[in-house]
Amino acid sequence: MQVTAEKICSFSNPLSSPHEVNGSIYMVSENGDILIMTNELKIDTRMGGQPSSITIERDHTVIYIADMAHQAITYKQLNQLQQQSNLNQEAAKDFVTEYEGMPFLGPNQVIISYININAIYFTDSGPFGETSVENPIGSVFMVDLDGQEIKPTALAYRCLAHPSGLALSHDEKNLFVSETCENRIIRFVLTSSGIYAFSVYHQFSGRFGPTALVISQSDFLYVARFEFSVGNEHDMGLISVLNPQGQLLENILIPGSPEITGMCFSVIKPTFLYLTDNSNGCNRLLKCMIPLEDKDEEKKKKDKDSYKVK
Repeated sequence: MQVTAEKICSFSNPLSSPHEVNGSIYMVSENGDILIMTNELKIDTRMGGQPSSITIERDHTVIYIADMAHQAITYKQLNQLQQQSNLNQEAAKDFVTEYEGMPFLGPNQVIISYININAIYFTDSGPFGETSVENPIGSVFMVDLDGQEIKPTALAYRCLAHPSGLALSHDEKNLFVSETCENRIIRFVLTSSGIYAFSVYHQFSGRFGPTALVISQSDFLYVARFEFSVGNEHDMGLISVLNPQGQLLENILIPGSPEITGMCFSVIKPTFLYLTDNSNGCNRLLKCMIPLEDKDEEKKKKDKDSYKVK
């Protein structure tokens, strides 16, 4: 399936981690800015460092930042530019900076849960190349926000080859992680005893590896299959769609966008998928309509049942 992507805006530095809040799109730039796109692109906060992703609390008051350069998860109050005219210069505060006395390599992606456990999850990969197939020392951590002490718990410690993207299933019992350099998706399952077990959920072949992940309204896992652009504007972006059993349903092709770094579905219009793409030095926020999600409820349930393993 091939879809057409509409360019919403562009920026001078690489973009990632789009999030929709009240109709606006927040995202981060490699130069240290948190950006907001409403009617026009504006800088919400100049962070410094190198923010690689953000996650926003459900009440939209606090934003958590994975900062690769500061090797930390930080947080700050969210600034709604549509309500405030001045650039938010409030410094982010450290949330977690180490695990058992050891500094992080550099957090890559961060996500928050609300249902089963009020927690923050994040991958720790360091800059690209620091963890690899030959040196699989990446980790996945969880921080219980309701715990007596704010400290990370290792779900997988120094055993992954560049863990990057994260997504939670709708019931939040499954945490999906892109292990980019092994070209596969890892699934962490919250067991009845309250511990996490993990295994390979889906193994890909071809292209460099999965990066961004997002769960759709149909509980399908959308996987951005990253490939380095080589100067050809016609290079294809590829998003693979997996059903809840880990089976491949569809490959979605997006012309000119092989370096997808972030994805989020619109809360207002769940058939719209927002993408950050940095292919060939063109750092863009894109929007495309996903036909797979454009179903009435009865047809969606019927189709979803047909994807189950018999």
